[in-house]
Amino acid sequence: MENNEELKQEVVEEVKKEVKEETNESVPVEPKKKNNKKIIIIVVAVLLVISIIAAILLLNGGKKEEKEKPKEEETEKLKELPLPEVTGGERGQLGIDKNINESNIDEYLNRSDSVYRDMRMLDDPAKYENIGGDRFLSGYIKGFEVVPLPYLIPVTGLPDEVGKTYNGKTLFSIDKDGNYVPNYDESMSIIEELFPKDKVIFLMCGGGGYAGMTKTFLVSLGWDETKIYNTGGYWYYDGKNNVEVTKVDGVYDFSNVPYHEIKFDELTLKLPINLDDIYYEHPDGKGTPNLTLQEYKDEYAALAGTNLAGGIEEQIEKATIEKGNKINQMLDNKESFVILLNQDDFCFSGIDGEISLASNLSTLARDNFSYYDIGLKVYKKSRLYQTVKYAPTVIIIYKGEILAYTNAESDEDLKYSNSREEFNKWFTSYVKVNK
Repeated sequence: MENNEELKQEVVEEVKKEVKEETNESVPVEPKKKNNKKIIIIVVAVLLVISIIAAILLLNGGKKEEKEKPKEEETEKLKELPLPEVTGGERGQLGIDKNINESNIDEYLNRSDSVYRDMRMLDDPAKYENIGGDRFLSGYIKGFEVVPLPYLIPVTGLPDEVGKTYNGKTLFSIDKDGNYVPNYDESMSIIEELFPKDKVIFLMCGGGGYAGMTKTFLVSLGWDETKIYNTGGYWYYDGKNNVEVTKVDGVYDFSNVPYHEIKFDELTLKLPINLDDIYYEHPDGKGTPNLTLQEYKDEYAALAGTNLAGGIEEQIEKATIEKGNKINQMLDNKESFVILLNQDDFCFSGIDGEISLASNLSTLARDNFSYYDIGLKVYKKSRLYQTVKYAPTVIIIYKGEILAYTNAESDEDLKYSNSREEFNKWFTSYVKVNK
């Protein structure tokens, strides 16, 4: 308003100045009346202009004041969260929360301070229908995003009726002391992105088990357990935010599911791999007996020593196919193991004290790890023969894929047969061992 008054005053002063100049001009006496009339008209016109300008300024000034008037900040009113508290009974064994779970999760959705993660696979190999569940992600709660736990860590301890879930590549492995060890350089950064430490984390899965494992995993890595809730299982949810996954020609269409894909092929494997990953996984967790596939040698010897007329070659062929299929099965199961491939099907592990590829591996492996000692007959029945064709060689398999091998055709790789030190350096660049 003060600016408007000043402008108005300036205009008036300017008019007065013009009027004064007009009246001070030297003019004849006779036309003076005419000049006075002219001055009056000018003054009236100027005053009219001043009035219009003032009205416009007053109008704009009001709008400006209204525009610049600060709005009252709207603060989000978030419902106060109870501290996580594990419920009792069998649900408690899974770590399901007592206060926030399937029955009332709707009251805690859409919070700006929280993230929501569903830990199920889209299609789980485990047979959850055997315990009243669903192996497929047939639906989810609106606001939850899917991050499959079996891609993060190895999953064990499932009910016998369920069997085993996916056991391929994972971001983390579990060492012999129960610690989570990253398998890739990017493993930790991916977890930090998916589960921000500065947010409250609501976890869910089918029945509550995967969610409980996820919380244990995160807490072991340093996450605040008071900010993580295992809200139970989708199978028991009956709220208003259910989103069903549609089927197309009888097959679930997951294209619209909010899903976080982990592209292992684009990640950098963290070498050397953990020693425990080399062991074939037995239910007791102790690893495979040493030289398991060597047993077929004795079968050959027995068959070759018989005097049966005919049929020996067929029996040997049957034995080699059986052992070759065992290797293929291990590859299909995404297992990790080491193979020593010999040229001779009846000469195993080299001669003690002799420097050779076989003796170098045998010496390093002693009291450290197990490996499979096989010959060409069995090896050619496995899919590995498509990639590595010549012996002798040491092949390191990680999660069902060849990680590294010594090349029998390479002059450079001769050093791994001729020098125990060079072999140890090569092998331990891929695999952690005790010495």
